[in-house]
This record gives sequence, structure tokens and C-alpha cells, in this order.
Amino acid sequence: MGACDFENVVIGKYKDAGEAFRHVVKEARYYNGHGGYTGTIAEKDSFIMIELPPRKDPYKYVNELMGSDHKVNDKWGPAGCIEIKGKRLKELRERNNLKGKRGIKAFVFFGWASS
Repeated sequence: MGACDFENVVIGKYKDAGEAFRHVVKEARYYNGHGGYTGTIAEKDSFIMIELPPRKDPYKYVNELMGSDHKVNDKWGPAGCIEIKGKRLKELRERNNLKGKRGIKAFVFFGWASS
């Protein structure tokens, strides 16, 4: 039994990261099954919020954390979560035809999962 890394970006009208996490896990279980060892976020039952340092690109920061000894690198531990804000959120909103919509939030969930 091994582990696979995963990275899921979710954007929509979510009240908080918890609601977005439940959505992305449910979707992963739908597409990958409920049997376990999928190597996806479907294996996670919790997440931890990670504060994005100022002026840091969220995707580059995810790569830095995945290459470190951070606790999100435990296949049995929680997923990591970073809220995407500012310029990157604006880009995601435009790319997903959500420009002008209110209450749109985006998160990137990442980590390692058993496979």
C-alpha cells in the first residue's frame, strides 16, 4: 500500500472551507468509489487551514509544503487547505464564468492519501 498526492481546487458559493471540503470529498467518493485506498481526497475525513504568507502564490506554496515535512504529508493525517483570495480568486472567477457573482469563495485542498 502506497500513497498518492492530490490537489483539488474548488470554487463556488460556499459559506466556509468546511462546506467546500464536504463537497469535494463527496464528489471524489462518487467518481472514485467508497472502497478506500483511492489515493484521492476521498480518503480524508478532516483538513487543517494553512495561512498563506503575504504575496505568496497559493499553488507555489502548496508545492513547497508538499516537498517539506509538514503534517499534511501524512497519508493518514488531515488534508491541507488554503483559501484563495485576491488576484488568484479574481482569475478563477473569470475562468469559471463567475465574474460579478457575490459570495464566491475558492479553496485548494491538498496532501497525500493512501492508495
